[in-house]
Amino acid sequence: ALVAAPVLLHLCNRCAMPAGSPQAAHFSALGPDDNANANALFMGEELTDTEVGFWAGESRSNLRLFLLRARSWKRTRILGTCLLIAGVVAATISSNVAALPSGTHHANKSKEMVGATQFLEAAASNASGANANEKPNIIPDPAMGWPTTVLWPRLFCFSVLNKDNPHEVATLKMQIRKQIGIAACERFVVLSGAKIYLGEGHKWDNGTAVDVWSWVNPASPVGMGNLQAGDDTNSFKNTEIFINAWKILISSSALEGTDWSVKVDPDAVFFPERLRKHVKKLSWGTQTKTPMYFKNCNFHGAKLYGALEVFNAAAMQELSKRMSECVQLPWGRWGEDEFIDKCMERLGAEAKNDFALVGDHRCMSAECEDTWRASFHDYKSERTYLDCWNRSRKSEEHQNMMKEGHFFCCTFSSNPRDPCNSCNPGARSSPGKGWCGSSKNQCHGCGASASWCKRDNHSKRNVLA
Repeated sequence: ALVAAPVLLHLCNRCAMPAGSPQAAHFSALGPDDNANANALFMGEELTDTEVGFWAGESRSNLRLFLLRARSWKRTRILGTCLLIAGVVAATISSNVAALPSGTHHANKSKEMVGATQFLEAAASNASGANANEKPNIIPDPAMGWPTTVLWPRLFCFSVLNKDNPHEVATLKMQIRKQIGIAACERFVVLSGAKIYLGEGHKWDNGTAVDVWSWVNPASPVGMGNLQAGDDTNSFKNTEIFINAWKILISSSALEGTDWSVKVDPDAVFFPERLRKHVKKLSWGTQTKTPMYFKNCNFHGAKLYGALEVFNAAAMQELSKRMSECVQLPWGRWGEDEFIDKCMERLGAEAKNDFALVGDHRCMSAECEDTWRASFHDYKSERTYLDCWNRSRKSEEHQNMMKEGHFFCCTFSSNPRDPCNSCNPGARSSPGKGWCGSSKNQCHGCGASASWCKRDNHSKRNVLA
């Protein structure tokens, strides 16, 4: 840059001279022996007033005027050196900043990119074609899950286990063994009153798997609630256990790098990929800065039932800062779900109603064949849990086939002779959109006038199936 600057300025000045001007004519007439003045300018020698007048002339508005007023190339060289150094420094800083991952400025993200998040980013890198033959470098983490099908938003899921309940222990071990339920979230944790071995997690390159253990949640045994005695629940009065569990979780790094935190009862059959579909619309943009949670039961008003509790990252951040406010609530006669519901209200979190989130036999009941529900409660043994899970999966497969054939159930039509083409609004139930639309047998069980229909591609009309 220092070598080229004088030449470039020399050429620019020549181009800036008006054609036919005395300066241009004189400049063109200069020969090898007549370039003393130009050499004197570039070599830092002093110029006479006459020489200055010639070189400046009518070009005082261009960049050479700076050189003439500087009277010395030495000053210009110093300025050029400073500009060059500043440019190198700026380029170095820019390259270093650009190399940082998005969202890491002014923050320590060293722990955030481990576990499931690291696994997903490595998978995305391979999918983009970085090197399809190169195996992602993944560090196994006991809290790393096995997400499938739908990989965003990222979920942290946990269950609180009763160590003295063999059915709960067996059900949680089965979820990890089969990589379903909470084990199909990006990250998962099980808490219990004692450290319990739950199974094998992800494996190292040599085939050795990490051990998955429950986290110890020290708490005293609790009794059942009694509505007649003034309790607000007839279930376990387990609020203190869950207060301890929340404190353990929010003080750890387990929730970092995830978009939603999900508490799942051990006896709640859970499909993380379906939950992602429910919360996806709330997982992007500025709305993610607003603390949010879900109410999933519509019984004498919207309520939060504890089989499945869902909170966004902003709600968890607020809880980590203001947990002491929630502990001051009069929770002695509450169940844990009422506690966290009122806690979120105290923290100013925005409640979202989703009454199709859970099929709970205590509220908003739905059978396992409903493929939109993210969870079903309560299935208290490993056998009944797997039975519901398999039924729901088979229903998904059947409904996908039904959707491809455009099958539907019409429970009432305006023209009994052509029910499939005169189905009344609201009387049409498609696969995955209601019990009647799940199969032909279920459709016929929805009333004497119910008709099972499909779309005929040849006639472009609906016909009886």
